[in-house]
Amino acid sequence: MLMFMKNWETVRADLRSLTPHGLPWALLAVAAFVFLVPNVDFAGQLAWHDGQRLAQLVLLAVVLFTLAAPDAARRAARVWASLPRWMRIALLTAFALGFASSLAAPLSRWALLDWGMLLLLLTLALSIAANRQAFGDRLDQPMVLLFFATATAYAVSVCTVYGAMLLAGPAYGQDFNVRELYTGFSNIRFFGHVQTMLLPFLLLPGLWWGTTRARRVMLWGIPAIWWMLVVGSGTRGTWVALLVGIVAVAMYGGRIGRQWIKWQFAGLLCGLLCYAVFILAVPQLLEQPVSFLHRAEDIVSLSQREVLWATSIGFAAQHPLLGVGPMHYAYFATEVAAHPHNAVLQWLAEWGVPVALLFTATTAAAGLAFARRVRLSVDDRGTRQGLVSVALLAALSGAAAQAMVDGIIVMPVSQTLLALLMGWAMGTHFPQGARAARCTTSEYVLAAALVVMAAVAVLFGAATEIGHIAEREKAYLAAHPTAVRLLPRFWAQGWIND
Repeated sequence: MLMFMKNWETVRADLRSLTPHGLPWALLAVAAFVFLVPNVDFAGQLAWHDGQRLAQLVLLAVVLFTLAAPDAARRAARVWASLPRWMRIALLTAFALGFASSLAAPLSRWALLDWGMLLLLLTLALSIAANRQAFGDRLDQPMVLLFFATATAYAVSVCTVYGAMLLAGPAYGQDFNVRELYTGFSNIRFFGHVQTMLLPFLLLPGLWWGTTRARRVMLWGIPAIWWMLVVGSGTRGTWVALLVGIVAVAMYGGRIGRQWIKWQFAGLLCGLLCYAVFILAVPQLLEQPVSFLHRAEDIVSLSQREVLWATSIGFAAQHPLLGVGPMHYAYFATEVAAHPHNAVLQWLAEWGVPVALLFTATTAAAGLAFARRVRLSVDDRGTRQGLVSVALLAALSGAAAQAMVDGIIVMPVSQTLLALLMGWAMGTHFPQGARAARCTTSEYVLAAALVVMAAVAVLFGAATEIGHIAEREKAYLAAHPTAVRLLPRFWAQGWIND
């Protein structure tokens, strides 16, 4: 009875704290984005990439609106002030140099758009961290459930397409095409980014609430389907990222990390079994031809990334101080892709050597600090909170690794997920310093001015394009009749020339 009364008082206290003025509005907006964009087409006749970009712009506008409230702005500013002083100076210096690079670039509007987007994504991460600090551990399980619900909705779409191909495909003379299972993204690799960052969390509901056989089947079925999609996708970057995440957890995750790794391998085995049954066996039993996505014949090839990387190094050598300008890889380079598929080389080529060093140093230092804090605290936080910590570590480590071979820092969904995970990690593992830190008036005014500048740059850069996205894509395809697909950057047609 006493335990019941104690739990009821805790629930009542939690409910009282969630007043309309106290709700984590920034986090709720991001949650809506994360759930909807893989499962809902916002673009109509446009590419999925364009719809996701438009949804991202709406999300950033909503988050900026929430920061108009003084309390929300002060909480985000305190998170910023909690960062080490050298890190704040490094980031401000990098953005100042990036602004200069944007003004010097041939197409300043596009360059400032890219500069502003990165600054707004950092603001988003600070807002998420402030929300996490304000509400504490109560937000962790809802966040895991958000990821699980997103994965469930996507799995339902996959199963629907799977059934349609098996049942209706033969009547229309259609093969069983594995590519059709990957809905919601302009490129399978973009879904691979989401898999990298969500898969570490998908087994947690099964570990927490799988108390009966029916619950275990339901809660394990979703990660099994997602692992099956990893097996069938041929996306090598996702495999590398998941492996790096497992290695990071093995090094820093302690006893709970080892438990998480064991269950992740169990999930992989379930995914392999699902792939063998549903992709290999069932279509064969029905005598339906199958189009696979296997990459065995070129598993060690770089898929022309060597061209992209060499071009980036050439741009950095020619323009070492300021680079060619943010987003201007898509202006000067005319082959293969509109971005280098490597975060560090992208900063080197577009922002210059000093900015690349500053961004790389701050990212590496923050990642190592987070990993060390996980190692020191994971086994003391309890199994549930410890599992959240190791999942965060795996997701962020994997995303960092995949950013070295793919466009994680370019695509709208992966950009937003990365900001969400970074903010979640900051709010989880740096609570005390963030609560004690205070911004001086000058720092607060400077931060507000930078955010306003970034918002204006994004508004000016994107608004003039929104009504002409389809025309730009048609014009590009008409001018490049041999192009088999659009090569995305900010929009699905990623090249910039005006």
